[in-house]
Amino acid sequence: MAAGSVLLAVAALVLYGAWAVASGVATRSLSALNAVFVSYVASLVVVGGVVVAARRPMTGSRVDVAFAAVSGVCLAAATVSFYAALARGNLAVVSAIVALYFVVPAVVGVLYFDAQLSAANVAGLALAVVAVVLVAA
Repeated sequence: MAAGSVLLAVAALVLYGAWAVASGVATRSLSALNAVFVSYVASLVVVGGVVVAARRPMTGSRVDVAFAAVSGVCLAAATVSFYAALARGNLAVVSAIVALYFVVPAVVGVLYFDAQLSAANVAGLALAVVAVVLVAA
């Protein structure tokens, strides 16, 4: 894996962690929907600025654009669910459970995209689930 991709992945890790903490703080007095709305407006400002600065035309097939839209709908629904869970539960427990999202694409990849998982991959997925169960206990 290229060093640049690792650096970006670590940046995403730190920023997702900061997002989870900020979300938990926001839902102390804001409703989940209002907190999501404010965060998405801020996100649009950031992403919109990057898109404008990059000056790249949108290219891609209609199917891929449709999947990008579907991913946005899924992300919005997941974010509302996450914020609502934070408003009702423990930040550490809720964040740990949500962090298991990577299991879904792993299973979908095996079932629908002929992805192959090694024994180590399966063990890693199982240990991640066990870790979340222990954190949530």
